Amino acid sequence: MPQPSIYYASGRIGVLRRTILKKAQLERLQSAKNYTDATRALTEIGFTPADGTDFQTAADQHVLKACRLVYAVTPEPLLTDCFLLRYDAHNLKILLKSRQLAQKPEFLSACGTIDAEKLRHCVADHTYGPLPQEFKTAMETLEKKIAVRFDPMLVDTVLDQATFRQIFTNLKGCKNAGTVKRYFQAKADLQNILILLRLKAMKKNAADFAGMALPGGTIPIRTLTDAFMESDRLIKLAKRFGPALQLAVTDAATDAKKLPFLEKVSEDYLFGLIKSRQYDTESMETIVSYLLQKRREATDVRLVMAGKLNGFAPEAVGERMRELDG
Repeated sequence: MPQPSIYYASGRIGVLRRTILKKAQLERLQSAKNYTDATRALTEIGFTPADGTDFQTAADQHVLKACRLVYAVTPEPLLTDCFLLRYDAHNLKILLKSRQLAQKPEFLSACGTIDAEKLRHCVADHTYGPLPQEFKTAMETLEKKIAVRFDPMLVDTVLDQATFRQIFTNLKGCKNAGTVKRYFQAKADLQNILILLRLKAMKKNAADFAGMALPGGTIPIRTLTDAFMESDRLIKLAKRFGPALQLAVTDAATDAKKLPFLEKVSEDYLFGLIKSRQYDTESMETIVSYLLQKRREATDVRLVMAGKLNGFAPEAVGERMRELDG
């Protein structure tokens, strides 16, 4: 069994970094003439096995292996769980919606901190004692609300908000979590900006945004709410994240078609916060950066392959692709 040591974890991950998807490999995938050629290239670069596994399944397995490694070697589970709680929320959303719609739950993730089968029993029995406190509170709140009216969007909102509350609860119990805390604070801020701009594009109002905003960011929700109808104020708020992000916010504020690019630039910014310490063998960022790298590889493969499959323009796909380290 691995020892709960950052040095052991760093050593394991240092070896595995040799297998990261290189930019040249991704460029080869992008340059494939069609979906068939891209599928062949994906196997040749070692992303998919030779047994014909489709790219979606391979991408899921790519992330799952990284999540399981992190779960196995982390000396500080409270901190690394912050990056896995999203999968618990994903599973709870699917299970609750499926129960309400009398459907079989599909696409459950094995990447979370809680076994999906255990979550299945919790939702089926309406008992949430085994869950982390913020998820427990959120699910009990949702049960009361859906007893009156079922709203799938409310399920997403409440569980997304609970995820961030649980993350910051976890981080209170972690040592040397400064970089990771800043990561999630910035993530909450940037997600809130994206939510605000999406709601504006949908002709929603500031009250809708206030109800959906995520907790934990450095920009008060009231400040963002006040800037809902004033793009100049929103753009000024984005200045703290640097010129690239401010420009992306400026473009997205005037053209909703630029929102995917803003999401891409936001994720690149967040990755940069962790990446800066990825080779510090005494920091948890060396573990976290590996997980984020693997997620980004899977995202880029999905984007390229979906583009080949559906005939999307290469420049449209490239605009959404995440920067890789390697």
